[in-house]
Amino acid sequence: MKPWIIRSCSFLLTASLLLPAAAAHAQTPAAAAGKAVTNTQMDSAALAATSKVKLSKEAALTLAVKLVPTSGFTLTNVSFRSADGWRSFPEWSFGWTKKDPNNEKVLLSYNVSIHANTGELTAYSRYDQSQSSLPYAKRVSYADARTAAEQFLQKHNPGKARETRLYLREYPEPKTPLSADVSYTFRFVRVVDDVLFPDNGATITVNGAGVVSDFSLSWNDVKFEKPDKQISLEEAEKLFQEQAEPRLAYLLPWERTGAEKNTVALGYLQPFSFYLDAQSGKALSQSLTPRSESKEPVAVSRTPLSPRRSGAALNQEEAVKWAEKTFDLANYELRSATYSERDYQGNRSVWNLEYTEKGKQNDGYVFVTFDAVTGDVYSYSKDRPLRQTRENPAKTIDPQKLQAAAMETIRKWTPTSAHQLYLVDRSEESTEPVNADRYRITLERYINGIAAASGSAYLHYDAQTGELLSYSADLGSETYPTQVPKHLSGEEAVQAWWKESEAEAIYALAPLSAEDSKKVQEQPSYIPKRTAKLVYRVTSTPFEQPYYLDATTGEWRSVSSGKVLSLHRPAPLDLKGHPAEKELLLMYEYEALTLEDGKILPQKPITRGEMIEMLMISLNQGRPYPMYSLERKATYSDVANGSRFFSAVEGAVDRGLLDKNSSKLNPDEPINREELADMIVRALGYNKLADYPGMFQSPLTDIGSTKHRASIIIATTLGIVPTDKTKFQPQSTVSRADAAVTFTRFLEKRGNTEPESVLTRD
Repeated sequence: MKPWIIRSCSFLLTASLLLPAAAAHAQTPAAAAGKAVTNTQMDSAALAATSKVKLSKEAALTLAVKLVPTSGFTLTNVSFRSADGWRSFPEWSFGWTKKDPNNEKVLLSYNVSIHANTGELTAYSRYDQSQSSLPYAKRVSYADARTAAEQFLQKHNPGKARETRLYLREYPEPKTPLSADVSYTFRFVRVVDDVLFPDNGATITVNGAGVVSDFSLSWNDVKFEKPDKQISLEEAEKLFQEQAEPRLAYLLPWERTGAEKNTVALGYLQPFSFYLDAQSGKALSQSLTPRSESKEPVAVSRTPLSPRRSGAALNQEEAVKWAEKTFDLANYELRSATYSERDYQGNRSVWNLEYTEKGKQNDGYVFVTFDAVTGDVYSYSKDRPLRQTRENPAKTIDPQKLQAAAMETIRKWTPTSAHQLYLVDRSEESTEPVNADRYRITLERYINGIAAASGSAYLHYDAQTGELLSYSADLGSETYPTQVPKHLSGEEAVQAWWKESEAEAIYALAPLSAEDSKKVQEQPSYIPKRTAKLVYRVTSTPFEQPYYLDATTGEWRSVSSGKVLSLHRPAPLDLKGHPAEKELLLMYEYEALTLEDGKILPQKPITRGEMIEMLMISLNQGRPYPMYSLERKATYSDVANGSRFFSAVEGAVDRGLLDKNSSKLNPDEPINREELADMIVRALGYNKLADYPGMFQSPLTDIGSTKHRASIIIATTLGIVPTDKTKFQPQSTVSRADAAVTFTRFLEKRGNTEPESVLTRD
């Protein structure tokens, strides 16, 4: 969306628009919701735009104020936006704030937008500063948040509630939150003749207190094209499997560390990323045009080519001569030279040279980067301003000729990578106009015929003269197997993905034509006629993170970490009705506990590593703790880099939860109650208090000689670690059930207890 387009048809007004200041305040509902701001004059364009809508500012404000409390608020802004090419309806918007009288800090604010013709709610937001201190125990569940979203839509926009359906395959049901600072997002999709139209709908966000914090409506005036004859869902499912294009590719999970950091994985991504025409059953691209048949990628060179040079790395004088031999630099003079012994791509030495055109101070630059040993060119760019747009542009060069020139340039400039770079025919994508006078040619990297995890080449040409303006050959430093591993066939991959997929009929909004796009850019008030086509699409099982099919093992893995995922986590066989069922499920949900023969084993002692991992996940807002690099030296000899617990343990050390002076941690051994109490107190941030055990009194009779006496007293006083009246049993192990209950109590107390309160307890 172009920002200038929005500004051109959106006018900032005041609460007293169209009326004298005093009269406006007296006659509008704003008087009941706070004082109005001072009046400013509207220009003629704003007056003309507002005069064409059915609702005046006052009428719209009457509707908007129903969503805002009536005491202590000030109406701080009013704006009007006319219909435009990006949104086909006009809109009144109002904003209110409530401030602390002592420091002017905003305590509560509301923004409400109203359709200027129908009076419907089109947008809403609410900010409440007090929500940041919501107790964990009072957060709402996903189910309660869903109910709140449905009720809000039904109450404040009943018309759109009838025309939409809550769509649950777009977002996975989130995990149970580990803090009160949580929000849930729900998407209500427009339905036309019982068919989804995902381009339109309402999005609602509910905060941890169960209050709607955001609402937005996306709605177009659309002509829905229904085919004379529609293929059945069963026919569509069959066609999707027949026309799927499973693409084997190397992937590089970016969160991997240690020895696997630069090791690639072989996998299949979702192969159904296309539409089917609901009438003909033919495959369509995302732009609703017929999908072009895939062609085999064309290698720049069928065999590896020799490097441009060999021997010792070039010194600066040699590098300058090498550049002058490679590039046309007759009209340029050297401005700077930089040498990197190891650049960001790995173990390669590189020269970076910058030239400036002779006789020019601020333009006419040339930048080149090449390998100091092989002479391979990695980048070249020539600074040249864009031509001014002409009504009748000059004839451009045939893109096919530019492709041939690009491949020849790669063979000449970067020969050692030529056999890994391929021209991939993706219709208009491989050679595309960047603007009126430039073309970009893209080549992709393949290893043994399989798409690489990284690496590509980009060349920009003058579309009229064919001059090469910039060149980039960016190849990754990851390692690849010498031979393609044994893997699942494309058909096997399709069937595996199909088990996690679902086909459905939808209406898809047709893209704007080139003519309409131009008019929208030039005429903000122009509203193009939109059409939607009936198609079938496939959606896959929603999950909390992107995933791929491991081509060698058939497992589902995380795209970011490479870890094996369970898209459908089985329910434990031995947990139904257990007193700690809810608490144990929470730890299982975050994979701190794993099943053994399908059972959670509530009475099994929890290990030190499991408890540390769960605490660190909670301190990282429910996300896995960031992975440490290979250079991180292990604190404990028995938790090496690469261990399941390594990152959690090192994170716990950095946050002071563990004693880094010990040589071993024994992560697979049971944690005892004393250790658990100390770890909980440190996670709460009370470890400074625990350094003064003499300050605390306790009726517990078996903790006098314990190492962590103060931590035990703090943890039991807060009610986090359970105990009887006189015994704590500091050396006893902790069952999974007790650990889960303790962890949940920790979440409830975290952030809600001040250190001073511990000192003053009886």
